[in-house]
Amino acid sequence: MRITWIPIVIAAAACGTSPREDDTTTTDVTAVRFTQAVGGAMWANPAAYASIPVHVAVTGHPAHVAIGITVPTWEAHADGELWTADVSLDAFGDGVYPIVAEADGVTATATLELGSAGVQLTQFGTDRNAGTPRLHRLGDHVYLTWTDLSTGTRVAWLDEIDGAGHRAGARVPLVGGPGHDDVLYARTAFGSASIGVLYQQRGSPYTNLFTIVGLDGAPQLATIALDPSGRYGSYGGDIVFAAGGYDVVWRTNDGMGGSDVRWLHVDEKTHAITGPLVVAAPGHDDPHGGFDPIYDIAVRRAGDTSLVAFRRYEYDRVLASDVMRCEVAAIAGGAVAATDLAAIGGGAYWDDDCRIADGPIAVWAAKDLNSAADNPPDTLFAARVADGRLVADRADGVVVVAAPEARDEPSITPTAGSPILAWADARSYAANVTTPQIQLYAAPLASDLTAGAAVTFAHTHLIDTTSGVNGVAAGANAILVWIDERHGGTILDPHPEVYLETVWQ
Repeated sequence: MRITWIPIVIAAAACGTSPREDDTTTTDVTAVRFTQAVGGAMWANPAAYASIPVHVAVTGHPAHVAIGITVPTWEAHADGELWTADVSLDAFGDGVYPIVAEADGVTATATLELGSAGVQLTQFGTDRNAGTPRLHRLGDHVYLTWTDLSTGTRVAWLDEIDGAGHRAGARVPLVGGPGHDDVLYARTAFGSASIGVLYQQRGSPYTNLFTIVGLDGAPQLATIALDPSGRYGSYGGDIVFAAGGYDVVWRTNDGMGGSDVRWLHVDEKTHAITGPLVVAAPGHDDPHGGFDPIYDIAVRRAGDTSLVAFRRYEYDRVLASDVMRCEVAAIAGGAVAATDLAAIGGGAYWDDDCRIADGPIAVWAAKDLNSAADNPPDTLFAARVADGRLVADRADGVVVVAAPEARDEPSITPTAGSPILAWADARSYAANVTTPQIQLYAAPLASDLTAGAAVTFAHTHLIDTTSGVNGVAAGANAILVWIDERHGGTILDPHPEVYLETVWQ
């Protein structure tokens, strides 16, 4: 990428003190740091942001803070323990811009990279189909895991990236490779000194597997086959590190259309196993029904309780039919303690997605069955979880996002500022049916669970229900990754690739 040197200055004065008014002034400043940088780099999309808030942490009590070299300047203000300024991006095109932060002679450097098309992390021409990207924050480092076919067989990889998406290039294979079946997907979680990997390979026809490896990919636990005899792997799964180990959820089927949701916990150090448990099984419409073949499930922790979100048909006596519902199961003491419907109000909804996110917060997409529309839009609802149960006064949940057309795959990234809600949104279909695409949207999530003003990354072209959008914090920012199909030819040949963007706040 071309290096372009553009001066950027952010100047600020401490309250009641003029900057540099006395050359003999002493200072107690010992360090300056860009809180939103990872590995000395930051990324922003000037097509999505006319300006961005740049935060600087200063150790000490500066009389003068500046970022850049010369004019133009943006006034900064003391913002709690930070210095913050809104930097206009209007005059800058795509490129790499050096930034120097200076406080009373103490400096820090970083690069701000701008790009209007996101950061492409895999290339279909060399990596072939990519899948299940996940970001992880470990101290000052950010790691990406994903799967691709770059070696001829599908392998799950690990690589470190900086805040502008540059890969270290020393990727490490986690599972798969020569002599192994293709890794169809791999979902990962970072422990204190290991990585838990939930993955699926071809079997009879598919098998779910779990292992623990180190950051170097070296096995720490012999692979566990998760599917019992006579059952096979289904689509969907999740993993989270909590309570000193890994909570793992996956789906199996009996080969005849009957599927279920299962859970286990593996201690990181002793490898002791709790479970497996059947979290949810199909019924005979009394009132529990069955499961769709393809949908996502999710797991999070709340203290000693493991929370699993899934969708299942439930018989509705008023409607006299099966209705797809979002449900959250609470697992405590090695058993399923309770299962709660996501909405218990008077409305009639069809739930198209169902997640449990950090908070813990249940987030689901639902269509109003009382709507007169042929295809009602999906509204994102949310409810907090307390004591292993969704809060009792939630009615149908808080309306988080309401807009035309469909939206799903909600994910929440906690940051030093507000949590960032990201989701896949199809409202462009309502705007222009000749050039529709599913796009990445993101917004800060308020304490009342309503979404603030959303940013649209207009260049994105997500794959319905399988984009896998997720992120990690970079200070108050959220760095997001997902699967994008912008270079695909048809729905049967989408050319999935991993992309990255940053949400600023």
